[in-house]
Amino acid sequence: MGNPGSPGIMNAGFFTNRNPFIKITSGYIADYTSNKRYVANQNQPNFDPNDTFKEFGLHSQLASLSVILLERLEIFGTLGGTKERAKWHGQPMSDNPLTIYFDFKSSHSFSWSAGARVILIQWGQTFLSTDFSFFEVPETSKSYFQFFQKIAGAPMEKQYFNMNEWQINGGLASRFWFLIPYVGVNYLRSRMHIQHGPATEAVNYHNKEHIGYFFGLSLSLGPKLFVNFERRIRNEFAYSFATTAVF
Repeated sequence: MGNPGSPGIMNAGFFTNRNPFIKITSGYIADYTSNKRYVANQNQPNFDPNDTFKEFGLHSQLASLSVILLERLEIFGTLGGTKERAKWHGQPMSDNPLTIYFDFKSSHSFSWSAGARVILIQWGQTFLSTDFSFFEVPETSKSYFQFFQKIAGAPMEKQYFNMNEWQINGGLASRFWFLIPYVGVNYLRSRMHIQHGPATEAVNYHNKEHIGYFFGLSLSLGPKLFVNFERRIRNEFAYSFATTAVF
């Protein structure tokens, strides 16, 4: 999510004077989502999508770019790669020959996001803001599920997937010398689509919990550069590290 007060945190850049009309920032984000809890509403004979994976994780390496106007409105985007990870929900029943297994493979593939943040109220060095963002991992040949039954003995055709999500966040940040801690709440809608295969139909998953919380800490290393640490809980369990330079 990032620091809610980021549009107003840095009031000077490498090529701008203090309190400029427009600022441009660039940065690097390492985001580790250890568990996104997905569920599916559909059922098929001998196959319950909710009995497949227990956890679904994302590891993202992203470059960020933003434009800040009047130290109040920030329009931002990221580009980079995301690698997915899945864990079994439980051990398949060895005495049931119709049990569905799956093999999952992923490598870093293209992902992107875009959004905007606005500071609603500022009291001195305390900021109340809200933002909206959209994130997508398009379908790629580098990431797929491969379902197979024990009775068949061989995996079925690869079933590629894609995911996208949007979220609305609200947060409060306050500056204490070079430390800027923050807390917030967010609403997340995440979707993952696994394409159909010869033995299973297409499966659509959505996140189980929509309301989540986040907190973090930014360290302002001089007037032009800061680093950020963040933790997210409930609707997803994740943490991130980011560095940002202001121009």
